[in-house]
Amino acid sequence: MYAHSAGRRPAPGPGSQRSGAPARPGRPSLETRSRAHGPATVLALAGDLVADTVVTAEARILTTVVLSPRPLRLVLDLSGVGAVDSQGAALLAKTRFAVRAARGTLHLVAPYGSPARRVLNRHLLKSAVQRVEDLDTEFGIAPAGS
Repeated sequence: MYAHSAGRRPAPGPGSQRSGAPARPGRPSLETRSRAHGPATVLALAGDLVADTVVTAEARILTTVVLSPRPLRLVLDLSGVGAVDSQGAALLAKTRFAVRAARGTLHLVAPYGSPARRVLNRHLLKSAVQRVEDLDTEFGIAPAGS
């Protein structure tokens, strides 16, 4: 599992990384973690997807798009996102475009009533599920070892 958090240097140990802008008290922060889920790469976001964090989030998402195995199946887990502003919503649309340009598939995890689900437009809602566990039944993406 890979972890990225605002303001931290790479953590020691195999497969563990941290990066981003320094987190300041009272300022929004965003942490990302990636892992495999069957043939898909799950990128989980936790924190606020707002103007202060969107550049870091975009860099992490684009890096994941470029480095993930092909065919690209990216799952963006937004269940840990507490706030999304207009720049965060625009990043979700850009993510959809980047994944499609890479001839991949994007799936979003956004629980009902969550800040992330409220900003999804009608095109992105077609790719959304409630929980990562729902990916298997909705899109046929089973976890490894299933």
